[in-house]
Amino acid sequence: MASRDLEPKPTLHSRRLDRAGRSPSARLSALCAVAVATALAAAAAAQAKPVQRLESPQRAEISRASQPIVDTQITAARVSAAAPAGYWGGQYRVSTGESVTVYASNSYPVDAALGQRWADFLASLIHGSELSTVTVLLATPEQISRTCGQEAVACYSARGAEIYAPGEDPASDLSTEAVITHEYGHHIAANRSDSPWLALDWGPKRWASAMQVCAKARKGVLVPGAEDAVQYTENPGEGWAETYRVLNERKAGRAESPWQIVDQALYPTAAALTAAEQDVTAPWTTGTTTTQKVVLTLTKKTRTFTVATQLDGTLRMTLRPSAGMRLSLDVFASSTRAAHVVSARAVSRTFTVCGARSYRFRVTDLRGRGSVSLTVAKP
Repeated sequence: MASRDLEPKPTLHSRRLDRAGRSPSARLSALCAVAVATALAAAAAAQAKPVQRLESPQRAEISRASQPIVDTQITAARVSAAAPAGYWGGQYRVSTGESVTVYASNSYPVDAALGQRWADFLASLIHGSELSTVTVLLATPEQISRTCGQEAVACYSARGAEIYAPGEDPASDLSTEAVITHEYGHHIAANRSDSPWLALDWGPKRWASAMQVCAKARKGVLVPGAEDAVQYTENPGEGWAETYRVLNERKAGRAESPWQIVDQALYPTAAALTAAEQDVTAPWTTGTTTTQKVVLTLTKKTRTFTVATQLDGTLRMTLRPSAGMRLSLDVFASSTRAAHVVSARAVSRTFTVCGARSYRFRVTDLRGRGSVSLTVAKP
């Protein structure tokens, strides 16, 4: 048998009760209780989450680098003179009288004295006039990932002259100081010349020549500009940045950390470290031009000019004979013949010095008598 629903009896409600059946005062008490519980939970969570602290720099920490410094190059434009959104800091005057621009993420407590210490740390590195042009932004790991890439611990923008670096140690075996010193090496390279190559990818002129970067790149041992995970260690641009870190490491009197960030082919010799320091403190800007003149006679029809080429780069030569002469010219890069020319006119040629530490120009008189002049412009 189907049951019947009982007819409901009417019930009287007080006008003071809300639709939930509670009085306004009771509902207010409940809301207050929820708010207090939420606030307590938030406070507990805040206590449980460690407060992010900006590292205080120490030169001794430059040597703590036992893993690859994975970084990238970005194309960010220069930040404005005012603090960029989400950062505090600005320009700090250092003991050398220079101004250094440092900003730190708002995720770190504002501490002007700590900002000054980071500026002083940068000024303590071997540097040149490029120090006043760099902007260092100390960011959290999350911010670094968003700006530089998921796997990167830092990045550099040559266009903006900006270093995005971690404000705290990326790992127990990799310090913030090591990363920033490495990145500052990129900033130096961006402000140096290695014509006809880009110093940011090949390294500055003297160091790149001492390390035979051009010759090794031709052989495929080094890959200038490579930022992928496979060839990163063979990138001379990264090798230069690590050499710069080691140079500062030694200047600070610290024990050298293992060379395992880039390939052993980029490990700097004593001569390369000397060249690197010269690249920082006395940058190469232009080459030199010399002219030599000799007389060819019946008894001395052949003369050889030898030109030392300590630096790689572009070499231009012009040979000018006296009127009526016909000459044979052989050019040798070390022991390899680079050109052979026969002419009765002036001869001009351009060569790329790539590992050869001398060029020889052998001139033979085929007809006529007189003098010849050789002008050579070299790095």
